Amino acid sequence: MIAIYIAMLDSETDRENMAQIYEAHRAELLIRATKITINKEMAEDAVHNAFLSIIKHKDKLFRLSKRELRAQLIIIVKNKCIDLLRQRDYFSDESIDDMKHTVESDDLPVEDKIISAESYEAIREHMAKLDEQNLLVLEMKYIRGLTYKEIGEEMGITAKHVDTKIMRAKNKVRKLLEKEVVFDDK
Repeated sequence: MIAIYIAMLDSETDRENMAQIYEAHRAELLIRATKITINKEMAEDAVHNAFLSIIKHKDKLFRLSKRELRAQLIIIVKNKCIDLLRQRDYFSDESIDDMKHTVESDDLPVEDKIISAESYEAIREHMAKLDEQNLLVLEMKYIRGLTYKEIGEEMGITAKHVDTKIMRAKNKVRKLLEKEVVFDDK
């Protein structure tokens, strides 16, 4: 497959850079894509699309440090996975109210269950408004369950910086929710 990517490049330097990137990151990107898509073929497509994107933005990406490049590649493959999942209608069209909510305790009154489902939907809508970096850090922490150190290693930042990013992202969602409540009261 690398021959296809190399053939798309003009200079020998670009071909060498692409070969190094491919050899160094392909396996990791494929593993990450498989975790996201839960489908080997779809993961391979996502990685392929990611490498096409790398070629398209080679001038920017080839100048990055190894840590910055790795972080960008992870973001690119994640986005390509999401694109493929959306294209294939992988997500459910059911409303949140029709789905089984994680809060199915008999101890909770029906009103609390409905409020919980509505809160979940509001949080999900506002999270979609976050920029890519903030959304990624929240996803890594709360969906994938990574530690601050693991997130920092993937993104090429310190664990303290990860903590700050998570706090800021949560505050942005909180402010959007508060703003919504203020407008609903008027």
